[in-house]
Amino acid sequence: MKGKKDDKAFRELFRQKLDNIEVMPSSSTGSDLMRKLAVREFFHFIPNKFNIWYACGIAVAGVAIAVALISGPGRNNEKMPDSASSVLNEIINEAGNERTQGVTVPEPDNSIIAVEKGTEPGRSISRQRAGRTNNSNLISSDHRQAVPSRTETNLSPDKAFFSENPAEKDRLKGVKQLKNIIIPSVIEGCSPLKVRFTNKSSSYETFRWTFGDGGYSEEKEPEWIFDIPGDYEVTLRLYSSNNLKAVSSCMIKVYPVPVARFEIVPADVPQPGENITFYNYSTGAEKFKWIFGDGSTSDLSEPVHSYTKNGNYTIRLVATSEYGCSDTLVVQNAFDAEKYFIEFPNAFIPNPGGPSNGYYSAKTDESASIFHPEADGVSEYQLKIFSKHGILIFESNDINIGWDGYYNSQLCDPGVYIWKVRGNFINREPFTKMGDVTLLKDMK
Repeated sequence: MKGKKDDKAFRELFRQKLDNIEVMPSSSTGSDLMRKLAVREFFHFIPNKFNIWYACGIAVAGVAIAVALISGPGRNNEKMPDSASSVLNEIINEAGNERTQGVTVPEPDNSIIAVEKGTEPGRSISRQRAGRTNNSNLISSDHRQAVPSRTETNLSPDKAFFSENPAEKDRLKGVKQLKNIIIPSVIEGCSPLKVRFTNKSSSYETFRWTFGDGGYSEEKEPEWIFDIPGDYEVTLRLYSSNNLKAVSSCMIKVYPVPVARFEIVPADVPQPGENITFYNYSTGAEKFKWIFGDGSTSDLSEPVHSYTKNGNYTIRLVATSEYGCSDTLVVQNAFDAEKYFIEFPNAFIPNPGGPSNGYYSAKTDESASIFHPEADGVSEYQLKIFSKHGILIFESNDINIGWDGYYNSQLCDPGVYIWKVRGNFINREPFTKMGDVTLLKDMK
């Protein structure tokens, strides 16, 4: 007990001695204390003060905005173009909805090619008639095809590419505009349209013409051919002392040309008095003129005609559009007893010893090492070979040169390849066919 009393007395004495003494902390002590307090407050949620919770929210929002900007709207829906499938689709569309018989065309990726079986391999016809589509009444493969070998595509000028710079057009607005300076030889007509431009201006040193199709000339009075249907603004700039002084313009309208084509049913030599139907597959035309070669004519779209006696007759069809543009298809000796033909094999075995440049002979035919047609009466010819993915691997315009199975001096892989041929017989009857061929591996 005594020890406790002494300790209490000691503390009381110490308190009395220090009761009136003040100790002031240093400035560094105060700043350290405030900094520690600020850190403690930052890590606690206080609604009216910026703290770690607000900082995290701002960071998350910034990341979300950045991701949205990088991705862009609809970016995930974009598709890279499949060049192989698009090439093969172009090949198929180019045939004009042809009917291929006796062959099985391999299916490319994401594409299906409908094939119908028949008695004549490779025989094909167009099923689009003038003014209507007939998909239900299929014409027999015995009918002779009389479809032009060329493919007509209605094109229009690329306005985005051929149009002048907007800034240039704005600059021309402030230049003197002259009328009746350009005198074209024609202002409208059928493609290809040849126009001669007369320049009636005077007192100008140099000239620059733009024709609206990407072409230009610096002649005073140029001549230009517009080969694509469309509306063209022809502009003439007039310069003196290398300064643009005046501008004049005019419009040229170019109309498309129709395509005449037809088919004769039946194609065999007709008997006197036998009815013959002329199926019309022309496009872009509204008027027709048939000349049957025996002095008879018809203005019907699809006439039926008969001959009074046997003979070789030349059939002519003139198809005319609403703009007066016309195209003519002529089939000479339409009922000739001599049959012209072109046929292809369905398989071959390339020589593994190396490419042969496609030249074939009786020896190569024995080994079936060159893919080429058997034909008679062919005057014009074009053969193309594609892989099943639509890649062009061989092309020949010479019927005496076939495909040896090589591409870029490398032997192609065994498998199925697509061929397409077009051309004309010597009587000017066109043909277009497509089929497949199997490349086999030499097992020797």
